[in-house]
Amino acid sequence: MIGDFDIFLPVVWLLLAAAIVMLIDLFGDDPDKTRMFNFFTALGGVLLAFVSLNPYWDAPPQTIMRGALLVDQFSAFLIICILIGTAISMFASLSYVKRIGVNLADFLITLLLAASGMVLLTVSNDLIMLFLSIELLSFSVYVLTGLHGRSSRSAEAAMKYFIMGAFATGIMILGMACLYGVTGEVQLKPIGEKLAAIFAAHNGTEIMATFGMGAILIAFAFKVGAVPFHSWVPDAYEGAPTTVTGFMAVAVKAAAFGALIRLAVVAFPATAAAEGFFGDLGFAGYALWLLSALSMILGNWFAISQRNVKRMLAYSSIAHSGYLLMGLAAAGGNSEVYAGVLYYLLAYTLMTSGAFAMLVYASSGGRDVESIDDLRGLAWKKPAVGIGMAIFMFSLAGIPLTAGFMGKYFIFSQTIAAGGRYLTLAIIGICTSIMGAYYYLRVIAYTYFRDPDDRPVAGKEDWGLKFALSLTVLGTVFLGIFPQGFYDAAQDSVKELQHDHARPVVPTPDKTGAVAKD
Repeated sequence: MIGDFDIFLPVVWLLLAAAIVMLIDLFGDDPDKTRMFNFFTALGGVLLAFVSLNPYWDAPPQTIMRGALLVDQFSAFLIICILIGTAISMFASLSYVKRIGVNLADFLITLLLAASGMVLLTVSNDLIMLFLSIELLSFSVYVLTGLHGRSSRSAEAAMKYFIMGAFATGIMILGMACLYGVTGEVQLKPIGEKLAAIFAAHNGTEIMATFGMGAILIAFAFKVGAVPFHSWVPDAYEGAPTTVTGFMAVAVKAAAFGALIRLAVVAFPATAAAEGFFGDLGFAGYALWLLSALSMILGNWFAISQRNVKRMLAYSSIAHSGYLLMGLAAAGGNSEVYAGVLYYLLAYTLMTSGAFAMLVYASSGGRDVESIDDLRGLAWKKPAVGIGMAIFMFSLAGIPLTAGFMGKYFIFSQTIAAGGRYLTLAIIGICTSIMGAYYYLRVIAYTYFRDPDDRPVAGKEDWGLKFALSLTVLGTVFLGIFPQGFYDAAQDSVKELQHDHARPVVPTPDKTGAVAKD
């Protein structure tokens, strides 16, 4: 059972580990001697945060900190994805950060702070905590992006990310101010109830409410890298250290989608501003439909022409955001679809973290892998690279017996079952997935079927990177072959979100214009 302490233990352990690492680095005599101690301290914080989730997993939903945080199985599932991505990034960076001239303690502290913000974002239950959580994770990720001090591209990427993030933050604050102005509430559920009444009354304030909802959606679309708010993604992914790019691609996406799902279910009325071709989709459904379609089409289209592997994976990340947004758009309160989105987030965490860790493995001891030409014949010089890269690329492409295939199957099948205008969205998703398979399989072709270059092969890799790769490879295959247990866990995690915090529905006026009462 959960105690009466008005705290959230996973965040406490992460922040405590960051504080200990900071003190060790500050007062330690020799950074090399304290290096491994710092690593295991940070890893211990992640493990303790994972273990402390157990009481929250079995307990009914509850609010803490006077309703600012809502802890339920839904948030626990997302926190598991975030912690997995954080741990993988730690293992993959153990020797990588030293090679690029970055202090491991600085990296671990910033990583733990970013993870703390992401965990808080998944349990945020009011506008104030949403804003504070987003700012904590954003500033930490800005620092991680520019952490490679000897790289001008890293500094440029961090600056672009920061400037674009500042605009997104301003838009989000404007949207929150609008929602507070028309509802007088900061907690999500009361906001949803008030918005439902506002759209039913048709007294003119629904225009301001729609504007507020749209501004918040724009801010979250920026965080997940959805088109047309994606311009920061390729530059930030390319300029950031490779292991940081992997962390950004998975953990930030999991946290942002978790908060977006909670907003869509709890705060946004189901049929708000429903008009025109999209009919019963409502404003939120219309916006998600459009963001999903654009992200899937343009993300895959731009990825095809990329020669830089990290930029290719960046545009691929945009496309995967489109697949996840398709699930949100088609959900309409259907817990089956939300479960598919959660399963896909877990699968995406493993296969994308593994793909970026594999780039580190392929370039350790020398310069980073940048162009796809750097992978020519690499499978014959490093067989483990070829096998691992093939598994991750197959999974990202959605080839059967991989986690990526099952994730797309769950989302696409439920979207098709929703019918209507969602069927068009599912067709777009299937066609763009076929398009995406081209550039994923091209990586495998370069790895196996091109003559190797004369670039020397790196020496002995570190054990942390090997462990990260082993975990992600096994996880990607295991989720693809035995998906049902994980999907059932995802279903259990969304039942309470669906039944106890259902999206408010705008009352339907009768012929006289009066709103029917239950």
